[in-house]
Amino acid sequence: MKLLSKEALVLGGVYGVIDAPFTYMQLELVTDVFFMVFIICALMLCFNKTPKFLSYTIKNYPRTCYYLSSVGWIPYFSFIVLLGIVGSYYCLEYANDLLKQQIVYLGIFNLFAAVISLGVAFIRASCKKSGLGKGNK
Repeated sequence: MKLLSKEALVLGGVYGVIDAPFTYMQLELVTDVFFMVFIICALMLCFNKTPKFLSYTIKNYPRTCYYLSSVGWIPYFSFIVLLGIVGSYYCLEYANDLLKQQIVYLGIFNLFAAVISLGVAFIRASCKKSGLGKGNK
């Protein structure tokens, strides 16, 4: 099961980077197509199959994959939280305004999480490159 691996994080990062502009432009049809491709690729990873574009990207662009994997957890987290929000909406039957507000807050959280994750990845890569990593004093 490769769903708990670097491939899954890179897949999440690729999905997040490609899907974000279309989401903020409110092009639902395009984002739905990208989401279906993301789900199909995630299911392939569940059955130990790696999509060719993913293995090619990991093999030939390790530095880019490092940054993609740093934000790769965000789509998975968002999907799980969104399922929880919608599930609680149907179980507790609260107002539509509250549902919309929670979804907007989730989008804001995703934006801040991406900035923080990329910042931490950049700092770690800079420290590793300059020799300030573990064991050096």
